[in-house]
Amino acid sequence: MKYFLFGLLSLLTVQLQALEFEVQLDNEQVTVVRVKVMPNEEIGLHRDEYPQVVYALQGGVITRLEADGSTTDVEFPTGQAVYREIDPPGEQHSAINNCSHPVEIISVRIKQS
Repeated sequence: MKYFLFGLLSLLTVQLQALEFEVQLDNEQVTVVRVKVMPNEEIGLHRDEYPQVVYALQGGVITRLEADGSTTDVEFPTGQAVYREIDPPGEQHSAINNCSHPVEIISVRIKQS
């Protein structure tokens, strides 16, 4: 129950911070979400716990803000798919759209059995 509530709280945090966050499909194999991040908007602290394929409807660069203070720019080219690995256990990051335009993506999270 504790993990369910934590997951729900994490989802609500992302929904409150992103202008748009919509689950398109959720089953035992995948979760598909559409996310639109406005310029200078930050996605709060989280961990990518599943590998994912990210397709950019409106691409751009999202900056990952690591817990140790380092940053990494992740490019999502418009009309292309990018594969992203899971984050190491216990490591979280936040992210910010430093572009002058919204970045809109479809994320297919691949659930592992």
